[in-house]
Amino acid sequence: MVQSALPMKRALFSFLALVTVLLNSCIDGEEEVFVEANGSARVKAVYRVPGVIFSAEDAEELRGNVIEEVAKQKHLKLITNRVDKENGNRVVTIEIETDDMMALEGVMAKRTPKVNPSKADKMLQAIMGNITVSLHGLSADFSREVDLGPLLRENLGKSSASILGDSEFRYIVHLPEAAGQSNAHFVENGGKTLKWAYKLRECAHKPILLKMMAPIPLPWWIYAVVIAVGLLIVWSGYTLIRKVKRASTKSLETSPAGE
Repeated sequence: MVQSALPMKRALFSFLALVTVLLNSCIDGEEEVFVEANGSARVKAVYRVPGVIFSAEDAEELRGNVIEEVAKQKHLKLITNRVDKENGNRVVTIEIETDDMMALEGVMAKRTPKVNPSKADKMLQAIMGNITVSLHGLSADFSREVDLGPLLRENLGKSSASILGDSEFRYIVHLPEAAGQSNAHFVENGGKTLKWAYKLRECAHKPILLKMMAPIPLPWWIYAVVIAVGLLIVWSGYTLIRKVKRASTKSLETSPAGE
């Protein structure tokens, strides 16, 4: 009886070891944001998740959820939305563009979770996180909190921290002007490129927090409006001065001589 149980235990331990190796080497995520001086922006996100915890059905549902969320926002344009299978992993690639990033203020905060969310719903909600933007003159204070703890514990158990190893999520932001403040782990290009890197084993216990304050990139039409208003003010002033001069000249011409 004892001898027959040994092969089963060895098989179980081998399976757990194999799963541990797969998870340890496959979970990965990177988001890169390119912000232009005219207020437009592009976001590209790539996530690698083991197929053993994220099925083809989950992947297809996630794609549908992304399409649904983007369709709700008129300033968003979905460029890439696919899930590929690669060496036992599901590789999720999402790329989105916007012509006015400041028009997205509060968009994520308005998203309400579903009553009975699926695994794909929970994943999308987790990686999006909570985003807040507050304006201070011509600068914007940006804050994003991503809590992966519940998602990791649900899919990997309470020992998720030990299983995750060196897996990490990375965030990169390219700005047209240097950020005034941030909690970025790495700052490059004179403050215009900010980078964060978080080990997922740490994220099982505390959320990811991205913070920065940077000048607001304004859409091209705002500069056009400012110039137009300036020209209008100059023209109005010029017109007013001409009218005053004409009225003054006419008044002198019609005045009785000797006055």
